[in-house]
Amino acid sequence: MSSHIINKLGVIAMLVTTVSAFDCFANEPEQLPQALKNANSQTQPTQTDAQITKRINSSLTIDNAVKTESELVSNKTQSVITNISDNEHHLDPAMSNEKETQQINSLLNQLHESATTANWQRYFSLFHPKAVFLGTDATERWDMVSFRKFAEQTQGWRYDLKSRKLIKVDNTVVFDEQLYSPSYGLSRGTGALVKTQAGWKVLQYHLSFPIPNDKAKRITTLIKQ
Repeated sequence: MSSHIINKLGVIAMLVTTVSAFDCFANEPEQLPQALKNANSQTQPTQTDAQITKRINSSLTIDNAVKTESELVSNKTQSVITNISDNEHHLDPAMSNEKETQQINSLLNQLHESATTANWQRYFSLFHPKAVFLGTDATERWDMVSFRKFAEQTQGWRYDLKSRKLIKVDNTVVFDEQLYSPSYGLSRGTGALVKTQAGWKVLQYHLSFPIPNDKAKRITTLIKQ
């Protein structure tokens, strides 16, 4: 009798186990969508990461654009500074003096060339209207009218430049130059130029013969006779 009851209890236990198993499988379709839902919810951060990455890339693009614009502005600024530097360099007083030095040397060179070729039109155009020419003789102090009358009666004169010094003060330049004459040897020219609206003009020119100190007594004795 007891064994019969035990057998029945075993059968009941098997039935209960089977029913529980069926319940588990029956619930699996409901658990699967939930699992998928949970999985989808877990993938949301991945989509958010993608969006963040996109935003970062977009931000980098903007930064690059800003950097490029900044570089352009920097280049433009550098160009402007270079131009200013160029403008400052062009207006530098030293450069201006160098240019004027060339102009003055050119004018004085033309003066000697014109005298050598007896080109009196060009020669006297280099003088100021109020200029004077001091010759080697103590009596020679020529204004431009009288000096031109004298010069036009000659075939000119030759004095080759050996050296020249210039001193500029405001709108005036004084000069001294060593010359060589085939007729008289070592000579000296000194004078002054003034800046006018028409450019630089010779205001005074003094031609002389330097006397060596060891021969000065003998020569001045001859002059006094």
